Amino acid sequence: MTISDEIVAVSSGARFYRADLHIHSYPASHDVKDAGMTPDAIVAQAIAEGLGLIAITDHNDISNVSNALTAAENTTLCVIPGVELSTSDGHLLVYFSQYSELEAYFGKLDIDRFCAYGESCPHRYTA
Repeated sequence: MTISDEIVAVSSGARFYRADLHIHSYPASHDVKDAGMTPDAIVAQAIAEGLGLIAITDHNDISNVSNALTAAENTTLCVIPGVELSTSDGHLLVYFSQYSELEAYFGKLDIDRFCAYGESCPHRYTA
């Protein structure tokens, strides 16, 4: 057996998945006007397209993340809890391994302080 054969025979642990980790949904993201972009529809389309991972990352809003997680239960699709934070320096995608971690983190944020729009922030989270 050559060294090359030995290297190929050892599992690297790496796997590749088709993914979309930056999806906006309706009505959570102010820029999504398509009422069909619900968490259920997004999950169904992701499965139909053969994706293995997705993340709903709405602007300063986590209200549709738990719905996406529920929609993906008992499927092959992995939904990663996330949010896209609007800051004065641009947008920041933030991901967590558990929804409870996202919820705890998000609850500590003062969205108006980070958004360039201030009090008139169109990204404001409303529970």
